[in-house]
Amino acid sequence: MMDNLSSFRHILVIEDQKARRIVALEEATYSVGRESSNDIVIYEEVVSRRHATIVRVRLSPRLDSYSYRIIDGDLEGNRSTNGLLINGKLELSHNLKHGNMVIFGPKAKVSYYIISTALDIDLFNPLDPKQLEVEEETVMETMIADDNHQPTLINEESLQGRDRNDLIRLASFPELSPNPIVEIDFTGHLTYLNPAANIKFQSIEQEKLKHPVLAGLLSEVHNIQGNLLLREVIIGSEVFEQYVHYLSEHQLIRSYLFDITARKQAEKKLEYRAFYDTLTDLPNRNYFDKKLEIALVKAKNNKDLMALLFLDLDCFKNINDTLGHKVGDQLLKSFAQRLSSCVRTNDVVSRWGGDEFTLLLPKINTPEDTINLAQRILDDLKQPFEIAGHQLHIKTSIGIAIYPQDGHDAETLLKNADAALYRAKERGRNHYRCYSYSSTMTSKASLLLKLENLLYQALEEESLSLHYQPQLNLTNNKVSGMEALLRWYHPELGHVSPLKLIPLAEKTDLIIPISIWVLKTACLQNKAWQKQGFSPIPIAVNLSTIQFQQPNLVDIVAQVLEDTGLEPHLLDLEITETAMIKNIDFSHKNLQKLRELGVQISLDDFGTGYSSLGYLQKFPITTLKIDQSFIQTLSDKPQNTAIVSAIIALGQSFDLRVIAEGVETLKQLELLQGLNCREIQGFWFSRPLKPNDVTTLLSQV
Repeated sequence: MMDNLSSFRHILVIEDQKARRIVALEEATYSVGRESSNDIVIYEEVVSRRHATIVRVRLSPRLDSYSYRIIDGDLEGNRSTNGLLINGKLELSHNLKHGNMVIFGPKAKVSYYIISTALDIDLFNPLDPKQLEVEEETVMETMIADDNHQPTLINEESLQGRDRNDLIRLASFPELSPNPIVEIDFTGHLTYLNPAANIKFQSIEQEKLKHPVLAGLLSEVHNIQGNLLLREVIIGSEVFEQYVHYLSEHQLIRSYLFDITARKQAEKKLEYRAFYDTLTDLPNRNYFDKKLEIALVKAKNNKDLMALLFLDLDCFKNINDTLGHKVGDQLLKSFAQRLSSCVRTNDVVSRWGGDEFTLLLPKINTPEDTINLAQRILDDLKQPFEIAGHQLHIKTSIGIAIYPQDGHDAETLLKNADAALYRAKERGRNHYRCYSYSSTMTSKASLLLKLENLLYQALEEESLSLHYQPQLNLTNNKVSGMEALLRWYHPELGHVSPLKLIPLAEKTDLIIPISIWVLKTACLQNKAWQKQGFSPIPIAVNLSTIQFQQPNLVDIVAQVLEDTGLEPHLLDLEITETAMIKNIDFSHKNLQKLRELGVQISLDDFGTGYSSLGYLQKFPITTLKIDQSFIQTLSDKPQNTAIVSAIIALGQSFDLRVIAEGVETLKQLELLQGLNCREIQGFWFSRPLKPNDVTTLLSQV
């Protein structure tokens, strides 16, 4: 851009959180950034301290021919964090041209203009009366006498006190200009409106200084630097750029207004695309990087904990490949909305790219906060997405990095969160992983993470085991069945109680692969005992609520039976009342399909839940197991035996097996025999045994 030093003026129009202002470029070099020591200060927190440098570049040996160039960072080679977004493109440097726009942040931008000095005088200074003497009479007659023309002077009385130079000045205004021109004096009285202003601002004469075009102009008379003020005014749905010229000699304030509505809309779209993802409406990577830098500074200054989470959707590519990108895009939008609903107001959710998302938690109290959030996200995703007639079950893997223990800068935290994400994927997906453990974690969070990791290793290394508790038929004193019970011994932790083991497996979603392992192992063991010559007996396997709700449960059971060769009637699946009534229609359908396979169904812990007779009629149950809490309180008193007696009678009337659990004393056994209970299970007969010990027991009975 070749410009003459004496004929043109280079200006920057700056818009940030503080104000909208004009800077005339006259020096050879300007530093730009958020620090107050810069020549040009941009008031926006995401702007770097030394964001850019503007330098004058002479394009020829002539001293009056030059342009300006903007460079990312300072002259020592230090780049800004966010870069320069010029006319929608990231640039390291750029020769500025008239109308160029540089975006520094969501609420900070700079526009560059080259204004003719001659045009400036023509617009903002009184014209020389001699230039218009020839046209004076003709113009004045047109303005005052033509009844069909909207008068540009406010009223005829205002003409009568004006001197000849004022009238010539008024006559010089472009009556045919499509852009509004408005003038007031230093007392606030309207002195001139051109026809365009009359059409655009029909209420200005009534509202006067309250009208947006005139509001605040008088208060700037003594504050304005030089004689030019540039501002934006919004009137209804339209936006105007208002050039205000203060004519001190004439005690007048003249405004030229240009409709920039279309330009502002285009700028907003450009700004939006620079910092937001157009598909999900979430902040993009540029915005997230800026927020992360700001959060790091605050965390360091306040000595706070901060967390960063990396997420991606497991097997998202399969959805794109099978259902198409349109469904995939809608899924990403729905996922973004659900993810946003899980976080706090000040947290930042960003689409990193593709099916990857990031979360920034600027302040947390303990690392356990991130674990709770990760678990909340995983739990929330258990509900399927309904998209285009498809019910999509989506899972995500999550990597967590915490400041300061996992890194002190943005690059390290992002790298470590990403590494934790891939460690989560290696564990089978749909998990979260922290990059490292820390002594700052609460004991509960630390134990949970440690147990989860060790349990995963136990499953991978096949170090879990099953014990079997025999069930005794009291009519013939023979073993009538076995219940498979999960056990976990770890060299460091010792024997982990089933009361801790099962809830942990359910919480981490390891319950599914563990349950399949238990089912297959129990069936193989039952088959092994048969091969050793023992009489076939059913083996009972507990189904957790989560496993029972799996839509492919029947297929899994059928596959295990086929793989192990166990006859279906020798497999007894135990479910609780709570699991069964969670989704009654689904439960009925699943249980019916299992019974069609030939599998037995036991209702576990009967009496502790709803115990509705309707369930016994509706669901294809084959066995009732009386909860041990009733057996433990069993005594000679009629009120204590009434419930157990009723359950036994109820089960036998429906032709069901009835097994009393938790029988530990001879007294309990005798009372149950008196109530005509035919089968028991408990420590009185046998504790849970290892497979070899069961073999010995079967040989003796």
